Amino acid sequence: MDINELRIKALRRVMGQASQKDFANDYGLDASYLSQLLNGHRKLGEKAAATLEGKIGLASGTLVSPPAQPAEEQNLNDGESGLSIIAPREKALGSSFIIIPQYDVRASMGPGQVVPKGYVETVRNITVRSEYLREQGIIYTHAENLAVITGFGESMGATFSSGDPLIVDKGITEVVVDGVYAFTLDGMLFIKRLQRLPKMIRMISDNEAFPPYDIKGAELESLVVHARVLLAWNARRL
Repeated sequence: MDINELRIKALRRVMGQASQKDFANDYGLDASYLSQLLNGHRKLGEKAAATLEGKIGLASGTLVSPPAQPAEEQNLNDGESGLSIIAPREKALGSSFIIIPQYDVRASMGPGQVVPKGYVETVRNITVRSEYLREQGIIYTHAENLAVITGFGESMGATFSSGDPLIVDKGITEVVVDGVYAFTLDGMLFIKRLQRLPKMIRMISDNEAFPPYDIKGAELESLVVHARVLLAWNARRL
């Protein structure tokens, strides 16, 4: 089996039971291009395979260099059979689910930036039915831009608690409308409400114990918006 056939076979495993149309819609792919690949009318080259990995959210190499025999098809004697080559999708889930990966905050902030001491990652990935997000009225730029970040501190206590998983949209990198954002200011990470006002942006904490702060003048240049927070997954002990 040549490399193109291996890549197409790996792509089919990723798609699972999803139709070509649904899979293309969920991941922003060209449906006709996907059809040509699956029907053998077009080859899946290395560059195109890497692009697909990024759009679908697969581990590097899943489509570029798939093994001749994936782990779940091997007859292993060491108790490791059943492992999937598709990470973080241990099994292909179909188009009705979205896998939302952890947001690498440190990488996003860049060198020299300071992650607060209270920031401890609590959730690595979330798998959620896309219909659930629609029911919550969640509107996002694209499924591949969704990520999970951890809330921290007490300043937003009325909205989320420290340690709560937050679903963010990395496709939103400026304050177009008022909302809760993950951003850095003067190299420090914040997750707070931002309100756009004439010639300035007001930083608001949903805890009244923390007064608002106006970002204006030269300080606006140090404001870097990383994502908009769409949903807080509040955990409550029962």
